[in-house]
Amino acid sequence: MDTEKLIDAQITKDLLLVSNQYCTFIEKIHLFEYQDALEYLIKIIPLLYIKGILIPYLEVEDNAAYERFLREEDYEINYLQIKDKFEKINYFEAYDSLNNQLQTYDLAELITDIYQDIKDFILLYQKNTFSAQENAIWSVRKNFYERWGKHISCMIPYLHQILFSIHSTYDIDSLDE
Repeated sequence: MDTEKLIDAQITKDLLLVSNQYCTFIEKIHLFEYQDALEYLIKIIPLLYIKGILIPYLEVEDNAAYERFLREEDYEINYLQIKDKFEKINYFEAYDSLNNQLQTYDLAELITDIYQDIKDFILLYQKNTFSAQENAIWSVRKNFYERWGKHISCMIPYLHQILFSIHSTYDIDSLDE
């Protein structure tokens, strides 16, 4: 798919939609109850993963339009709100098969890193110039493979385990209540 078509493609619009929903949720996570926040995350992050993996490779003609928007203060505010929300479950261990070792993860950091990459994608894309949108798509795909896709694949099993230990009866219907 050529770049001009990709900028207006449905896969790009879908990624923007899911990304915007994720970012809005993260920015307002302090308003949600603990369990509601977990249930939302386990539903939205697999969608982000699917949308991220569907973005095809593209060559960037002018990378001068690439920029990051999220400030360190914004990152820190979101990180602390997420860490506060998930304080009891924030740190977890998972096996890193590439390094053949057990790794300790900070859930709030993983969630906030995803937020940072996704929010920068949204803001750059919204500059509404061809070069900015091209760079937004290029960077979100690059960051997916380098960082946030890995974060999601690490978080899903942990969130699943936490969420379904809350629902000790494993009653799937109770998730919709």
